[in-house]
Amino acid sequence: MQTTQAHPHPSDVAAKDRGAVYGGVLAMVLFSGNFACARHGLENGLSVADLVFIRYAVSGPLCLLVLLRIGLDEVTPGRSLLLTMLGGAPYFLLTSGALAFTSVAHGSVLNPGATVVFAPLLAWLVLGEKPGTGVLAGIAVLAAGLLMIGGEGLTRGGGGRAWVGDLLLLWSGFDWALFGVLMRRWRWSGLRAACVMGACSILWLPIHLLVSGLGGIPDAPGAAAVQAVCQGLVVGWLAIILYSRAVAALGPSRGALLPPLVPALGVFWAWLLLGEEVSALQIAGMATVIAGMLVGALWRPRA
Repeated sequence: MQTTQAHPHPSDVAAKDRGAVYGGVLAMVLFSGNFACARHGLENGLSVADLVFIRYAVSGPLCLLVLLRIGLDEVTPGRSLLLTMLGGAPYFLLTSGALAFTSVAHGSVLNPGATVVFAPLLAWLVLGEKPGTGVLAGIAVLAAGLLMIGGEGLTRGGGGRAWVGDLLLLWSGFDWALFGVLMRRWRWSGLRAACVMGACSILWLPIHLLVSGLGGIPDAPGAAAVQAVCQGLVVGWLAIILYSRAVAALGPSRGALLPPLVPALGVFWAWLLLGEEVSALQIAGMATVIAGMLVGALWRPRA
């Protein structure tokens, strides 16, 4: 008796895509508050190294507990350390260190912009997944939106060494894109990849203690508590898990269309919470970024 392989119904695939997009968008909303949280810590006695320490002192044990519960499965030490280098504590240090050389406007545009560009290319080279029409159309729309949001900031620059920070931001965008591609290649679930990355980042904690002790944390307990909730629980744990699961479901090419929401939402939060002026061009750019993300993530070819 011949059996036929069951294929998922198109409506089921569409529903799964929508769920992944919703989770990914929520992750971007949480990520977009990262700068405001970090700025609060830096202005209240904490250093960049302190922020990294607090983030993984909270999120690392949480990720380890979840990882022990779901099991290691196909996890290997080499792959775990590589993913951690690409998206864990070293990645956070890279993006934070870049802002010592260049402006926040550069960071909010170049980091997600590099992810958008590199992820489809890496997926094609590593996985053989040629970018579809929807992804290419989404990238084009996203690029236009990012230029509308950050064009003025990019032309203003960030000082004589801005190019150093810009290169670090492009590097961090490449790392984040490669993280998603390797997670897909090794067939790791989004939850497992996020928890492995967070758990391995615990290795940063003794290094920090040996080099600088507790740093400025004892002198700024209130600011440290804010960082523990925002950086450790919300951004370093919940948002990372949501984004990793979205990439696992959508694939690296379509999943890479989510990070450009961060600068768009960042401009919105700056206007709403900080009272910063937002131009009509930036508002149009926000709408364009959202449209590009939806086009690239939800466009599916006809069966």
